[in-house]
Amino acid sequence: MTSSPPSTEGTASATATTPAPGRLERMARLAHDWVRAARRTSKRLEARAPRVIGFLRAVFYPCALALVGYMGYRAARETDLSQVHYWPLAFAVGAALVWWVALALGWAWLVDDGDPRVAVASWCKTQVARYMPGGIWQLVARATTVRGRVRDKLTAVTAENVIVLLVSLAIGGLWSVVHDWRWAALAVVAAAPLLASRWIARHTKITVRSVRRTSASYALGYVAYGVVGVLVQVAVSGLKDPTYPLYVAGAACIAWAVGLVVVFAPGGVGVRELVYIWMLSGLYPRAELEAAAVTTRLVTVLAELAVLAVVWHLGRRREGAEPATATATSTHEAPSELAEPSGSPT
Repeated sequence: MTSSPPSTEGTASATATTPAPGRLERMARLAHDWVRAARRTSKRLEARAPRVIGFLRAVFYPCALALVGYMGYRAARETDLSQVHYWPLAFAVGAALVWWVALALGWAWLVDDGDPRVAVASWCKTQVARYMPGGIWQLVARATTVRGRVRDKLTAVTAENVIVLLVSLAIGGLWSVVHDWRWAALAVVAAAPLLASRWIARHTKITVRSVRRTSASYALGYVAYGVVGVLVQVAVSGLKDPTYPLYVAGAACIAWAVGLVVVFAPGGVGVRELVYIWMLSGLYPRAELEAAAVTTRLVTVLAELAVLAVVWHLGRRREGAEPATATATSTHEAPSELAEPSGSPT
């Protein structure tokens, strides 16, 4: 038998009935290819990000320290120290203590362990690690103190940084409204943690009440931080136009938030000072702004070390009291154990 050659009529008809891809379909395919390419690129960048950030930190940190040191040197040469008012600096240290303790309490209420003293102590101790190369060690150390799954630990650390960022921007915007009403737009971002709190509560151990208490504590802290900025600038420049001190407070809070976002700047060193000077340029002489920016850094570091010293001292006292309590308990239990055989029949 001889097979007949395949007919080309069916193929031609099938080809004729298959429509060519339309414009919408071509656009969908291009979009799909673009998304896949973007996803592959994002994965490569994600894999390289820790090394890139670590390199940037290693390069930036010495430069930032040199920049801040140069600011302080030039400000000391150009500022008349006899005109500096020292009494506001004492109050600035007190306000900085309120700011730092409020941040620690915010973390304690976020994790909600029942005893805030333990969470406050761990927060103060782990914060010291933010100046180490890498910039993540304070987060890693703090995550280990959170109970629960890995997701709970990551959520707690992430929520802390997001809430403190949004609250500092909102408070800074409210401080700055006196100088320019457009800064009021920043106040809206403070509602974001409160709106997301129910979703967080459904998926993690963080409760709505914890988010609200943490936001309130951070709000108090950044009101105090704004007061620190005002008092330090007043100490350097004295009182000028009545609207300037409030804008100084707003600039201090917004500069702190920008320093938090710039991840390759450990502790925001250099970045906060530059943003502060940029926001207030034209209102004060540059030398006075540089002096105030460096002095604010010194005041906050002093407050941080003071709180850390108190926490360390209380921890040592607690550790010394625990063995004494255990010894007293065993001493009271020993006679009862010995008295039991004496009452038994012989």
